[in-house]
Amino acid sequence: MPESPRWLASKGRIEKADKVVTLLEKDAVKEGKALPEPVIRPLDPKATARSDWRELFKGMYLRRTLMIWVLWICAYMINNGLVTWLPTLYKQAFHLPLQTSLAYGWITSAVGVVASLVCALTIDKVGRKRWYQIAFLAGAVPLLTLTALGASTATQVVVLAPIAYAILQTIAFSLYLYSAELYPTRLRAVGTGFGSAWLRAASSLGPILVAFVVADVGIRYVFAVFAAVAVIGGITTLLFGIETKGKVLEELSP
Repeated sequence: MPESPRWLASKGRIEKADKVVTLLEKDAVKEGKALPEPVIRPLDPKATARSDWRELFKGMYLRRTLMIWVLWICAYMINNGLVTWLPTLYKQAFHLPLQTSLAYGWITSAVGVVASLVCALTIDKVGRKRWYQIAFLAGAVPLLTLTALGASTATQVVVLAPIAYAILQTIAFSLYLYSAELYPTRLRAVGTGFGSAWLRAASSLGPILVAFVVADVGIRYVFAVFAAVAVIGGITTLLFGIETKGKVLEELSP
């Protein structure tokens, strides 16, 4: 992929930036899109400023940074917890053959891929904030249903758990995109890097949480805990999420 023309321009590599923009314009024309006349704006000193990671925790970016961290943690704690634990659950709790347990685990991953493809084709039309609100809260429904049913059979789990995983995977899959949209060019790499670092912590915490909950109170309550985490993600998006649909980066991050 070509380098960001905004980044190239900020580094004084104007000729290279112009080549990238020209390439994008040619692709747009091939698709039959009209190109508006360019709008000349005065140069913002911030556009050429050096990045400083401390800016992530100042002004308008502090709220965005904390919000996106919560979304990374919630999405990956649930999904990595599920995808790691479910094959073991099928084998040890429901005494299914190893091949069957692995096949059921594969079903979870497969429906996640399908859901991610659907998300990729439609999230631009729906909007990030609306999609995440709906997905977090919708993902909690099958998890709560499993809690209510007691997660007492493999059939219940293999039907409902992959539904929750698929819905929440659309968030996990697209958080890299959303994180990048929340920061200006000078902070984009470090902001996305800080956020995605939390997915590593959450991915480790999910299976550990499962182990403690199963040992102390039982399988069904693992799904209750995951549902609570999903609700936290949904409420966080509702209260603090930034809608990026249809906005250029300069509007989002002045």
